[in-house]
Amino acid sequence: MITVTDRVRSWVQRNPSYALHMRHGIINYSSLARRIKPDIEHDVGERVSVEAITIALNRVAKTLTDQDAVDYSAYLGEVSVQSGLGVLTIPQSETSMDQFFTAAKRLHEQNEYMVYTRGLWYTALIGRTEVIDELETALQGTVTSRDIVGITVKLRIGHLPVPGVCAYVLQILANRGINLVEVTSSHNELTVFVHNNRTSEAVALLVMND
Repeated sequence: MITVTDRVRSWVQRNPSYALHMRHGIINYSSLARRIKPDIEHDVGERVSVEAITIALNRVAKTLTDQDAVDYSAYLGEVSVQSGLGVLTIPQSETSMDQFFTAAKRLHEQNEYMVYTRGLWYTALIGRTEVIDELETALQGTVTSRDIVGITVKLRIGHLPVPGVCAYVLQILANRGINLVEVTSSHNELTVFVHNNRTSEAVALLVMND
């Protein structure tokens, strides 16, 4: 028979960033129980009390080992900030790639901060707000965000084989209700773009986990 504890253990396995806090006893189990209650009830197929989930969390915590609780913060390095940015969004159907890359090359030659991503339907160009405003008409795009900040976290060597390192960064911010305008990554760094009024809080959270 599958018990509530079994379902809670499965939930923790699917959300490993919580395991570290449970392993060290630095999490409020009743608060977490209320949060995961809908997931556990969905898995069990019936109503489950917060008290039952809290007890199950305590039981699971006592069985966790260091292997279960990955210290994701060990893979986070220095944090850098780029402010005064905007996002230009361009539909693929309207994008002249020659024109786009000419503009990108000009920005590169001017040592302008620039990040671009190309999806199936849209291309996004992130740069200084003044530059983005200038390119809006030329590239037939729409400025979808202004006054945002790019926060780049350098990822330490060894992070690639570890599932969940990037997710850990995103979860830290989501837990504080910090919305992400854009997210980009390269081999050893992750950049999140947030609204300017949440910059200090976001940086403090990521530096604290450095």
